[in-house]
Amino acid sequence: MINLAGKTVVITGASSGIGAAAALAFAKRGAKLVLGARRTDKLTAVAEQAHALGADVIAHPCDVSHRDQVQALLQLAIEKFGRLDVAIANAGFGFVARVHETDEAQVDEIWRVNVLGTWYVMVEAANIMLPRKSGHVIAVSSAAARRSLPTMGFYSLTKAAQLSLVEAQRVELRGSGIKVSSVHPITTQTDFFDEASRRSRTRISGVGKSQTAELVGEKIARLAERPKPELWPFAPSRLALVFSSALPRLTDHMMAKMLPSRNKTD
Repeated sequence: MINLAGKTVVITGASSGIGAAAALAFAKRGAKLVLGARRTDKLTAVAEQAHALGADVIAHPCDVSHRDQVQALLQLAIEKFGRLDVAIANAGFGFVARVHETDEAQVDEIWRVNVLGTWYVMVEAANIMLPRKSGHVIAVSSAAARRSLPTMGFYSLTKAAQLSLVEAQRVELRGSGIKVSSVHPITTQTDFFDEASRRSRTRISGVGKSQTAELVGEKIARLAERPKPELWPFAPSRLALVFSSALPRLTDHMMAKMLPSRNKTD
C-alpha cells in the first residue's frame, strides 16, 4: 500500500462534489494538495477545510477547457512542493437534451471541458511524471461510460471518451512506473443535477440508486493507496452492465421507465 503522507495531489473540479470530497480524503491522509476549479469562492472554502485537517493546500483558479491553465495548475505542484504524485482529472458537467434536440454549442462546450480537459491533465501529468518514473493519473468518469443514459447522450459520450483515453494511456505507459486509472460512480449526491437542470432549463434528478460524494472521494483516496485500472464505487453497477450487454432490449425498456423528468423550469 502506498503511504500518501507527504505526497502531492492535484485535483481539478475541486470546488464541490466528488472533487471536494476527494480533497478532504487526501488531506486526512497527510497529502499536500493543489486544488483547481472555476468557482474560486467555493474552492477557497474547500481549501480551508483541507487546511483545518492539517494539509498543506494551494487553491488556484483553473478552467480545464484551457490547456495553459491546466499546465499552470500542475506546474504549481512542482514549484511549491517539488513533485507531482497523483493527478486527478475530475472537472466536468452534464446537460439534458435528446440527441436530435442538442445545440452544437452545448456539444462543443461539454467536449472541451469533459474530454479535452481530462486529456490536458493526462498529457501534462505524464510529461511531469515520466522523468521520475513514478506517479498516478486518475480520471473521474462515470458508469455512463459503459451504458449511455437517455437525454444525457452527449454526457455519456464524453464519459466513454474519457475511458477510451485512460485505457489507451494505461497500456502506453505500462512499465514506465506511472499508473493510470478511471473512476466510474453511479448517481452521486452532489450539485451535479442542479447544475445540469440550470443549463438545460429542465428539472432532472439522478437515475436509480445513488451514493454520497464522501463515499466516492474516500474510495478515490484508497485507489491512490492501492492502484488498479478501474474503480467502481458501487460494485453492483458492473453486474448491471453485464445484464445490459446480454439483454439490450430489456435494458432499453427499463431505462425508458427511468427517463428524467422533462418539466421545464422557470
